[in-house]
Amino acid sequence: MLLAAAPFIVLLFASSSKYMRSLKAIVGVGDNALAHFVAFLLIFLVLASGFLAARRWVLGTDSPGWLNAAAWLAIPVHFAILPFVVFLPSLTEAFLQAGLYHAVNEYESTLIDRTGRPWVLTPEAKVGLTLGFQAGLSIYGSIFFLCCIGVLRWGERVRLQAGQVFQVISGILLFYLLFVTRWEFATGIAVTFRATVFAYVLAAILGLIWSGLQTFRQTPRTTPVYATISLVLIAVAAFFWAQPRDTYVLVGSTDARIAIIKGTPQSLADTIRFGEYPGGEGKSLRIRNVPDVPSALEQVDTANSVSGAFIPVSAHDGRYPVIWKADFLPSDAKTPAIVFTVIGAMLLVLTLGGAQHGLHPLAVGSEFFVDTIRGIPMLVIILYIGLPLSGAVKEASSGTIDLPNMTRGIIAIAIGYSAYMAEIFRAGIEAVPVGQTEAGKSLGFTRIQMARLIILPQALRIVVPPLGNEFIAMIKDTSLLSILSVRDVTQRTREFQASSFLPFAPFNTAAILYVVITLACASFLKWIERRYEPGTG
Repeated sequence: MLLAAAPFIVLLFASSSKYMRSLKAIVGVGDNALAHFVAFLLIFLVLASGFLAARRWVLGTDSPGWLNAAAWLAIPVHFAILPFVVFLPSLTEAFLQAGLYHAVNEYESTLIDRTGRPWVLTPEAKVGLTLGFQAGLSIYGSIFFLCCIGVLRWGERVRLQAGQVFQVISGILLFYLLFVTRWEFATGIAVTFRATVFAYVLAAILGLIWSGLQTFRQTPRTTPVYATISLVLIAVAAFFWAQPRDTYVLVGSTDARIAIIKGTPQSLADTIRFGEYPGGEGKSLRIRNVPDVPSALEQVDTANSVSGAFIPVSAHDGRYPVIWKADFLPSDAKTPAIVFTVIGAMLLVLTLGGAQHGLHPLAVGSEFFVDTIRGIPMLVIILYIGLPLSGAVKEASSGTIDLPNMTRGIIAIAIGYSAYMAEIFRAGIEAVPVGQTEAGKSLGFTRIQMARLIILPQALRIVVPPLGNEFIAMIKDTSLLSILSVRDVTQRTREFQASSFLPFAPFNTAAILYVVITLACASFLKWIERRYEPGTG
């Protein structure tokens, strides 16, 4: 189907400058894109050929026929391309420099030259990057050569050890190239591709966890143990709730702004802002953030725009009338108090519900999570995790945990899809005949061994088609990350349409691009389905 539509697509983009400009902007084709693509392709071929050869060394005679052919072809390809990459740095320096530039903080790093526009790497950084890359790739090629000698001359043991080490090295470098480095020739595609893959892997892991929890069965000790844990957590929460409270007073008048000291709980600041304290009568007030108590009192004394302050009661010397007095728990005690209270209360509720229905508390919790998440639209999950929840985590960690928007979106999509994957995995696990697990028990397998060696291998072969559908659906749902300003294909489409004022070309281009991507992924997934179809070897 994709090949049949290819002539029409090529003609459309070749005959219209609007569509060609839209395609470049949406895909994310940057300056000197051809040189970046050539460098990427050369490095990829070097690493992929090394990985294929190492994979063949590990599997030995058990490797499939196609892998044998690819491995033997990979060796000459590796040695043919490696010298060009090592001894002609001009082929890869632009790609490497762009990758390093975007890997560091451009506003703080000493590797960035900010004397001109645009900012670039310093000459020392460029030279060091080129020499380091040449040295690293030379060492990589030398290890590959020694591994080849070992495979050909030193026997089975050396072949296996050399192959395993080199396969790990090549796999790490390939992962970095595909999922970390910047693709100046297709930054929009790279963002969409990486968001989908990372979210899919995380969703699959979470889905396996949820489905695994649903298989837990209650034992005579389950309810007492989990009830005890719940009560201990609630007792820890009570300890934090009982910590000494801070007392603040609102002093001065409400004729102008109110000075709010940095670190004041947001709930109290909002209470003052909206006049919800006793006597405030719902009158909205303007507030001004100040760093400390002396600054707040100084502004009350000297600034006409500030007439009151919200300060600790110990800092009030009686010069100003007290408007309102409030007690609150310090943040270092309030945060753990809330966390332990929520976890303890939820676990206690799950324990009581499980005891009533004869189910394991974790199984009840997993089923509740899956049913709840499936009832929430994906856009709401992305907005909730990307904005208020991430902000709350940042505030609770004093700014230590400040996730990028891309990471927030990946976590949100993974959580949303993990509920659907959990049901897929549960169906696959239940489709495995009971006799298989009984046979494992008779052989003395533990629960983990049965899951890893008996149940999961058979279940995964069954659920390959629906898992493929989830991957395709996830590709399309990554477009929702544009709401967090993640510059994927959809966000770039909106940006280009806003700057070019073209009504149809950008969105038509994005639609065609998504169709091409999903059709290509569907073809690849069908090949996987045929390969792992139940009943095949």
